[in-house]
Amino acid sequence: MYAVVTLQDSEEVMVAPTHWLSSDKKQCHWPPFKSPEKCTEAVQNRMKPETGGKPWEKLNISFHRDFVTFERAKDEQKTIEEQKERRYLLATGFSPILKRQRIESTQAKHQPAPASPASTSRMSADDKDELLQMLRDIKSTVQENSAMLKKLLKDNTVPEVPSSSTYIPPKEVKTSLNLPLRTFEDMERSERELKTTKTRKEYVKYLSGLGGFGNRDVIKNIMQHVLTDDLAKEFNWIGKGNKKPFSQLTLADVIREAALKRQVTRVDCETEIKKHLSYTADRLGRKRARELAGLGLEIPNVIPTLMDDEPEISWDDYKIL
Repeated sequence: MYAVVTLQDSEEVMVAPTHWLSSDKKQCHWPPFKSPEKCTEAVQNRMKPETGGKPWEKLNISFHRDFVTFERAKDEQKTIEEQKERRYLLATGFSPILKRQRIESTQAKHQPAPASPASTSRMSADDKDELLQMLRDIKSTVQENSAMLKKLLKDNTVPEVPSSSTYIPPKEVKTSLNLPLRTFEDMERSERELKTTKTRKEYVKYLSGLGGFGNRDVIKNIMQHVLTDDLAKEFNWIGKGNKKPFSQLTLADVIREAALKRQVTRVDCETEIKKHLSYTADRLGRKRARELAGLGLEIPNVIPTLMDDEPEISWDDYKIL
């Protein structure tokens, strides 16, 4: 016997031998052949669902009906496909032909009935064939895109973690590390600790688990959890001016290693670190502006800069409102 089923992943209506189906008719073995002709031959010949003694993959299905002959099952397959196509067209109003028919139907209500009303209320055979072919083309494109998306998702084995500026790492990645670093003493302690393999691995595991969507988010989460802005403002990438070189720290190597686990390359990682350090003055300026506004102080007319020699702001620059 043969069963008519819908493959849930691809929404394709197919015919399969009933012995390919599971006992609850919710799954079905499916041949791994790339050739449609070979798959059809396997169905018609009711092959045993295995290759070289290895069972075929099971796919989730929706069961419709079963039939004694292959020909009857194919007829039912065609009927179900046409019904699905009609429902899709009626639900979406995609086809211009259907839209035209609705307009003609509306106009007919306000005009004398024609001699042959069936001509406007029924779709011609040519129009029907055109609609069905149009929908088959759309369905084929959707299936191709779906297959490509599944492959991309399958290849992307790194789990995404929700990201935001206030993101708190889940319990399984929390460690005893004393972060964020707030002073030069904290930084020196961290540099000593990172010389041991165990601590370095703890850092990498913790930082790579912070998540983020895209290069910028990943590095932003890492940097905000590693050091405060008050300490970050003392660094730039190469140590230009009176700043200290962040690139020479063992911590920088650890951040690159953690970022790589989040699919961020070395070059992209360094680029985002440079940006984060450059914007430190801007972040601190906005933070202090909010604090001063809460104290009733007037915010000075100082524009934050992204350069390494940004101006320092003192309390003398502020006036009581």
